[in-house]
Amino acid sequence: MHSQTTGRGTRARAAHWALHPVPLVAPRGMSPAVQLTALILAAHTSDGSGSAELDVLARLGGQSQQQVEDLLDQLVRCRLFASWQHLREHDEIAWRLLTLRTEQRHTGKVITS
Repeated sequence: MHSQTTGRGTRARAAHWALHPVPLVAPRGMSPAVQLTALILAAHTSDGSGSAELDVLARLGGQSQQQVEDLLDQLVRCRLFASWQHLREHDEIAWRLLTLRTEQRHTGKVITS
């Protein structure tokens, strides 16, 4: 029964993501590993933030746990994410997307459309 509950939650999250995708696109020229990591994280992101177990992220991306952390650093440097942290007590990774407000706070620039 536990696997049905887990499967149901996974299907619900996938359906929500399909209907309300998070626009996470790694900048051109980034490695395929960075692009794949952005896609994996998009599937685990809702309302500007997300979290997932580190071993799950590593398995989905075919990377080691250390490589996942390095890729997350790259996503912060290319300004796709505002920040991420390793919640060691749960061995989970949590992140926040870079929003327009966060961008203005970091750069002091007002961006208009």
